Amino acid sequence: MEQPRGQDPSTLIDLFCRKSRAKASKGKREISISAQEARGRIIADHLGLTVRHVWREVGSASRFSRRKSRSDQDKALAALEGGEIGALWVFRLDRWDRRGAGAILKIVEPEDGRPRRLLFDNGDPDKPGIGLDSSNPRDRKELIRRAEEAREETEVLSERVLNTKNHQRANGEWVSAKAPYGLRVVIVEVEDEDGDIIEERKLELDDASADDPKDPTRTKSDVAFAVTYSMPVSNLSPRSIGMELNTGKVPSPSGGEWAHATVRDMIINPVYAGWQTVGAPRSKNRRMLFRDEAGNRVSVMSGPPLLTDEQRAEALGAALGNPGVGTGGTWTTTSYHRLTGILKCGGCGGAAVCNGRIYKCWKAGAGKPCPAPVFVSKRVLEEWVYFRWHAKLTSSEATDDLVYAAAERWAARVAPDATADSRAALNALDDAEAGLARVWADRRIGRYSGPSEAFFAPDLKDASDAVVKAKLAVEASTARRGVDVTFLMDAEMCTEAWDRASDEMKRDLIRLAVDTVTVTKAPYRGARFDGWERTSFKWADGTED
Repeated sequence: MEQPRGQDPSTLIDLFCRKSRAKASKGKREISISAQEARGRIIADHLGLTVRHVWREVGSASRFSRRKSRSDQDKALAALEGGEIGALWVFRLDRWDRRGAGAILKIVEPEDGRPRRLLFDNGDPDKPGIGLDSSNPRDRKELIRRAEEAREETEVLSERVLNTKNHQRANGEWVSAKAPYGLRVVIVEVEDEDGDIIEERKLELDDASADDPKDPTRTKSDVAFAVTYSMPVSNLSPRSIGMELNTGKVPSPSGGEWAHATVRDMIINPVYAGWQTVGAPRSKNRRMLFRDEAGNRVSVMSGPPLLTDEQRAEALGAALGNPGVGTGGTWTTTSYHRLTGILKCGGCGGAAVCNGRIYKCWKAGAGKPCPAPVFVSKRVLEEWVYFRWHAKLTSSEATDDLVYAAAERWAARVAPDATADSRAALNALDDAEAGLARVWADRRIGRYSGPSEAFFAPDLKDASDAVVKAKLAVEASTARRGVDVTFLMDAEMCTEAWDRASDEMKRDLIRLAVDTVTVTKAPYRGARFDGWERTSFKWADGTED
């Protein structure tokens, strides 16, 4: 959102209007966005400000999230903080932000010292006015206090929601928004301990069509039974199950292709035996068995489950005996292979991963389609990448962008503290230069005219001194780093450094100069590897060849 040309930002105001999606409760109705906007425009007219933009946001009624993504709110705040506008009007403080005093302090005490106003409506239905104004010293304390109260309330409510969900799980209710594939949510009426009829969310078998082109009568629960029992006990691995379903054009739970990870998670999921589940730690999709305070399993079904305990145990036993089936054990995200993370498949643009003695397209391994999946010898490709890396660096000059980029990355590895200081100094220099530019910009638009002329010379001196000081800090921090990468440009020294390096160091050395390597599929089975024809490199200086 840009400000009108030639318009002084201090004369511009934005309006932020927000309304929850929740249905109005009995005897209570929330003011509409249009009504909020009308009140904001009255305030703008009263202050003699021009409304630049109206931010309209319809959000969730839940106030339990500590920090939800609210893009319009973030944009409105960024416009005020960035000086695009001089004021921002918000209908209610609890409509604004629940991050606490930090969000308010950035406005009432801006780093650049330029005044900004955050205005809140007075809440009077008959006489719109300003309830709180951040430019009023008496209101600042109240703004900070109420912002902190909103944050604390959110934290308390978050804890209440967690406790409520645990209670619902222990009561056998399904609390997730979506049901697992092959099951669906059903609302059942039950009588509580006081004799009152209440509604509970349970699961039942889903008889909706699975959209199987070969069998239109096949339901989603039929497919789920095949995935979680009949196919595993037939000695099919998750990868084979996914490939068979994809071959038959059966849509996955997301509507696209089946991946072996999806199949594996379904086989492991206890919900298909009718038991309540909870999310596994450090896993987005994997579920684990829920137990109540007494340590008992809890049924979540209305009606029979998809599998019996015996069937699930049989399927798990068969799956755990198949190669390539993960069991949810411990793992590490450390990259053990030299090219992991920088290698790309030329067929689909996705990652190429190491599998034994080869690098291959990850989609081919996951049972997903790739128009031209790459398969290449690990040894041959790593030798080729080393050859290109060595030749590229040893033929470079000290003034080349590639050498500079490699030096920056090498410094980050061998002198991380000094590198962080250098980056901080560069950021400080950028801020100082921006401050100097603002002084001259304010002079050009007349902010130092008239009585304010006396302030121009001191402000200009302070801004200029800040730039000089920041430049000296950059020079000092750069000197402290003191990294030497001349060994990378000398053929013999580079070879010697490589030969002495550990596997971990070799991975790091490659990444000093290489961002990505893309490999295409061989022209025919058994073709001799031709690196010049099949690979393309993206180097650290942004060039490609």
